Amino acid sequence: MLKKIAFVLSIILVGAAVGVGSAMLMIRNGAMIGRVDNNHWYTSRTVGSVDADPYTRALVARIGLLGLNRQETVYFSRTEDEAGVVFDGACTYRIDGGPLAARWWSITLYAPDNFLAVNGDHQPSIDATSVQPNADGSWTARIAPEQGDAVNWISSRNGGAFSLSIRLYNPEPAISEHLEDVPLPTITREACEGAGQ
Repeated sequence: MLKKIAFVLSIILVGAAVGVGSAMLMIRNGAMIGRVDNNHWYTSRTVGSVDADPYTRALVARIGLLGLNRQETVYFSRTEDEAGVVFDGACTYRIDGGPLAARWWSITLYAPDNFLAVNGDHQPSIDATSVQPNADGSWTARIAPEQGDAVNWISSRNGGAFSLSIRLYNPEPAISEHLEDVPLPTITREACEGAGQ
């Protein structure tokens, strides 16, 4: 009888260890079930929906994103430039974008702790109402520690290995249906401070 109880307890402990371990691994590594990739930007089909699995819900809770209903907002995130190199707050990047099929949008820079970079520049993002577009509706912005001569600027000072998030508020229905085909901004690294970068 004791052997049977010990066996059952060991099965329960092993199951709990595997369950907790797999959950921690997925949450720490940012894995999302239903992940969709779109030219270095990524999202999840389930964030902000009743279909979100427990892992995705835990990840959203960990990074502090308040996922709204998918009809209200679609989120995309990014951690690397066009060459697939991880973002570096000491570098200068050019963002090239155009009209986004939503009532309003924003692009925000987050430090590795998933909070805004602490730098006092008060320029963590650009959005549909602040960006100054070109005559054809396209726009260009700079991500850099200093604004320089840029009209549209996101400060990366103290950003470290930062990430970017796009929020598309009240997106057109086609966006949710074809997340992998949404035309999103490209991000090209132009220069980096320090030797060997």
